[in-house]
Amino acid sequence: MNVPTRRPLIAAALAAGLCLLALTACGSPDANDVGVAADGAVDLPPVSYDASGDPVGLEHYRRWSEHVRQGAQPGGDEAFRNLAALGVTTVISVDGARPDLEAAARHGLRYVHVPIGYDGLTREQQLRIVKAAATSKGAVYVHCHHGKHRGPAGSMVVLMALEGIDHETALVRLEESGCSPKYAGLYRDTAAFVVPTEAELAAVPDDLPSYVAPAALVDAMLDVDLRAEHLKASEEADWGVPPGSPDVSPPHEARMLFEHFREMARLDESRDLGERFVALLGEAEASARALESALRTGDGAAADAAWKSTRESCGTCHDGYRNTR
Repeated sequence: MNVPTRRPLIAAALAAGLCLLALTACGSPDANDVGVAADGAVDLPPVSYDASGDPVGLEHYRRWSEHVRQGAQPGGDEAFRNLAALGVTTVISVDGARPDLEAAARHGLRYVHVPIGYDGLTREQQLRIVKAAATSKGAVYVHCHHGKHRGPAGSMVVLMALEGIDHETALVRLEESGCSPKYAGLYRDTAAFVVPTEAELAAVPDDLPSYVAPAALVDAMLDVDLRAEHLKASEEADWGVPPGSPDVSPPHEARMLFEHFREMARLDESRDLGERFVALLGEAEASARALESALRTGDGAAADAAWKSTRESCGTCHDGYRNTR
């Protein structure tokens, strides 16, 4: 299952002024990662590394090629200084949180924000990530929060589209990055990725936003309700696949549920509701995690208890917040 060759696409992109670097893939951080600016100058401070060998502030850092790197959310000013020293000019965040635009700007870095979920990448999101990388004047750094799941999936999209790696290689690298197979949507969309056409890329704006506000809390609640409906149907089927819904995987639904709770707790809107509301989200997340574990091990009694706890947390939240507003 090789990625179709799109040499005309790359040629057209170059003709249109998109800065693609014809580079070969490399592994994790190595001696090639030195303080060199995008224009070839060597007047930047040297890169600082932590005890694990990662550039300081860039956990789970990987250098797939001279043009594509990935890792966790940059932590602090030194992280952005290191990115600049490593030749990065564009930082692509696929995380939901607001990027540290001020720190990036201090080091001359462009930020592009394309938040994605743990359940996969839409075509529009794929195209925006590819366009951001294609229009970068230097290397790109793709990150999510921890640098292990969504960020690697975004990196693989770039590598398949612009550097021609095949689907099998992308899936192996996704696994090497620590992406859990439990995030089936990320693996599914990596395996099914189709290199963009010239027309698709041309339709994406050049001036991509540096920050995209997250979905409103009410929208996030709608997603939670959908997962809850699937799990309720599974419960009625003795925690099996609900009749008539062969695509519903109960353990996956539980995982998506706790990811929704975790992401909701990071919203400014949630924090504005107070510590109690955020604590309830944390309790619901913990119960949903326990539910996933029970479903994967086939422990029906534990699943019943975890699901009951999850519903109780949701009920308390509804009584105190949703139902009174």
